[in-house]
Amino acid sequence: MKKNTKLYLFLSFLISYISFGIIVFSKIIFNEIFKSPLYFSLFILGCLGPFISTIIVKGINKDELKFVKSKSMILIPIFLIAHYGFNILLKNVYRYGSLLDFFKFLPIMLILFGLQEIGWRGIVQPAFEKEKGFIKSCIITGIFWGIWFLPLIFIPQFIVLPQFYTQFVAYLVGIGILLSSLYKSSKNILNCIILSSLIFALAPVIVLKQGFMLIGIAVIDAIFAGTLKDKKF
Repeated sequence: MKKNTKLYLFLSFLISYISFGIIVFSKIIFNEIFKSPLYFSLFILGCLGPFISTIIVKGINKDELKFVKSKSMILIPIFLIAHYGFNILLKNVYRYGSLLDFFKFLPIMLILFGLQEIGWRGIVQPAFEKEKGFIKSCIITGIFWGIWFLPLIFIPQFIVLPQFYTQFVAYLVGIGILLSSLYKSSKNILNCIILSSLIFALAPVIVLKQGFMLIGIAVIDAIFAGTLKDKKF
């Protein structure tokens, strides 16, 4: 593992775990976080940990973030529709929320989760790919991503139930393979930021069931992404 990758992971977990840890220690319930300036600030800081670590480790490469139109951009709606389409077809939807929530949460998800892609897909996954190959590197990166979420499940009433944490990690691995495949195809990290933001912004609109089906969805996502990542569009 490269030194930059180790430093990125260390700083990401340090910033996020300290921020989330204070919230967990306070025993405040998840919904109450947003009513307290202190805990809300800590939550934002924790979510921004991976992005802050990216800036510290390598800065922001303007060429990497440059929005370049390419045919591979078509994979963004394809992956998004396929991901939630599989869940709908397999009846893995718990309930449907308001479409207005998508537009309300999209800018929030862009900042909290979309910007994380610069580090996960731009630093961590490529570093492991050189040693482990594409699929193994995606799995490793997804597991790290899942471990990053770990403190959050100890916040009372967090959206991910503790008993389904393992399935949630598998689900993140599947999403990670979609994102890594998109990055592999487009070579543009901005596409990954967009897709990640869209996936998380739709989460309150298409609320998925938390169960073993999430593992199946991850496998389907991986197979679907794998068949398209090397094709020319």
